[in-house]
Amino acid sequence: MARNHTRIQPWVDIGTLVGLALLLLPLLTMAHELLGHAVVCVATGHQPSELGAYYIECPGTQGWSTRWVAMAGTCVDVVLAALAYMFWRRATRPLPRVVAWIVFAVKGMVAAGYWMFSGATNLGDWGPDAGGGVGPLPWPWLWRAGLFVIGLVAYVGVVRVAIRMLGAMLGGGDHAARVKRQIAMTVYVVGGASALLVGLFNPHGLVITLTSAVAASFGGTAGLFNVAYSRRPDLPAQPFVIERRPALLVLGVLVTAAFAAVLGPTLYLH
Repeated sequence: MARNHTRIQPWVDIGTLVGLALLLLPLLTMAHELLGHAVVCVATGHQPSELGAYYIECPGTQGWSTRWVAMAGTCVDVVLAALAYMFWRRATRPLPRVVAWIVFAVKGMVAAGYWMFSGATNLGDWGPDAGGGVGPLPWPWLWRAGLFVIGLVAYVGVVRVAIRMLGAMLGGGDHAARVKRQIAMTVYVVGGASALLVGLFNPHGLVITLTSAVAASFGGTAGLFNVAYSRRPDLPAQPFVIERRPALLVLGVLVTAAFAAVLGPTLYLH
């Protein structure tokens, strides 16, 4: 009996989790910058002059073209979070489900966090003022208050859904709670530390590192603390097991290293 009980407890290999984070988070960042900002820059008839790990420069834009370029990264984040959630609902195996959970949680929190950050500070992609990303707009204080409220409501919603998703995968009990903390905090720590390291390669100094890399990682995904230490759901334990996959860890290290080496120092296109 004891043996069968142990078999149904959730368990996740920490090395595999680290590899997943190192693999997915650079790809998700590139989706924001390249599929979002850079693609819309080209679509509006312009050419990016700089492609960095956490920023792009799109010179020559004016008016609504500037606004579309600025908003595009967050729009890609929202789409990816929605697609990840739909995929998670249909997936049945543990590894694809935890991949979908990471994409949903990270992209959902980062998108909502951008709205909160721009509303509170008037900086970043959604700052609605003369110096902001999507400005100038009339009544900037009203826009900022609206952005902050929308971002706060969306952020709380993403955190709650992320908690429910992990609860459905892992079940309840003390053991499941430990695995939940392991998953959420591994993604948070690995994502933040790798973003800080990659951001140090940029040629524009600590400003970009702090306002883009660190803010979007350590700040944007801070809701993972709420996920990690949320109250345990009253659910039976689930047989959710992710085995050790050394190849995934190696692949994650290689992807993060390539991300740092190529986009960390910035690509200058002209």
